[in-house]
Amino acid sequence: MPLDNYGVWKAHPKRYYVERRGTRTPHLTLYFRNNGGPEFHAAINIKSGDQQESRLVYWVNEDMSGHPLVRGLSELETGFTRLDDQEPEPGGLRLDYIRGNLFNVNTGRVLEHDITGPNNDIIDVLVPKVEQAINEGAVVYIFGEQFNTNDGIHNVHMNQGNIPRYSGDDGVFQDGALLFHFPEADKWVGIFLAFASQAVHTSENDGHAISRVTWKDLLPGDLVENSVAIHKAVVDSFGQEEDKKQSVTLANLTNRKISLARWRIRNSRWAQQVLPRNAALGAKATKVFKVPNCPLSSDGDTITLLDRDGLKVAGVSYNSQQVNAETGEIDFAG
Repeated sequence: MPLDNYGVWKAHPKRYYVERRGTRTPHLTLYFRNNGGPEFHAAINIKSGDQQESRLVYWVNEDMSGHPLVRGLSELETGFTRLDDQEPEPGGLRLDYIRGNLFNVNTGRVLEHDITGPNNDIIDVLVPKVEQAINEGAVVYIFGEQFNTNDGIHNVHMNQGNIPRYSGDDGVFQDGALLFHFPEADKWVGIFLAFASQAVHTSENDGHAISRVTWKDLLPGDLVENSVAIHKAVVDSFGQEEDKKQSVTLANLTNRKISLARWRIRNSRWAQQVLPRNAALGAKATKVFKVPNCPLSSDGDTITLLDRDGLKVAGVSYNSQQVNAETGEIDFAG
């Protein structure tokens, strides 16, 4: 069954402790407070319990200010907010690595726990971000599962597509993460962690793996996520009927023709445009597709491309400031 008490904790990070080599299941423990009061802690995995594949995957989104998620987070009160009593749907505060377009998948790094050398393990990349947040007085938003003792939070990582041993924790829209808001610069930074053995494609019903492709398989290679990109979109009708104006431009990144028959373009509310049976992209070609059944908000939205099997191929997010005021266009290729 999914996590029991999933939510987000808005707090002020104060200090941390990291467990290095010699620890069986090491964590980075982040200590934080609400507005004064007692100290709480987040247990952040920095090594997997899978003996065959113990590495983690690390993504960082250095500029999340335009993501639709930010507005809702900024309105939260300090403390833990339970989210698993809300509907698991796009547009809400519940996180989903596969469906939320929170980061560029291809920027992920598969990292060991603690090895000799600079910038080559999870401690090397995670600790500087945590230290920066503490030193600059950032506000942290910790997504995960609250302890039964209510004194902290864990499962601050992807919580779907697990290996069979941990598949009981699978679920959609219940992923963990760390988001930092730096008030002085008004900058939002997201840190996202997954286990290298977790599946890239999961069921929309229960979060169980629906393919054998894992993050360790995906990141070094050129699989489905690298085949087609979302290059442009027109998201405002400017007085015209939406079916005559709104569109998404797709680009084939490969040297072969790709059939797009029954592929789907989806917005954050899960409205979707199913592409026709004759839809295709030539090698290195781009093409514009009208999306009358998938309205795209000029206030900010996400656009996800799924293949005919429902596997995610590409995803982007945008805010109102990225929309060209004259044409309604957004260019994601730049």
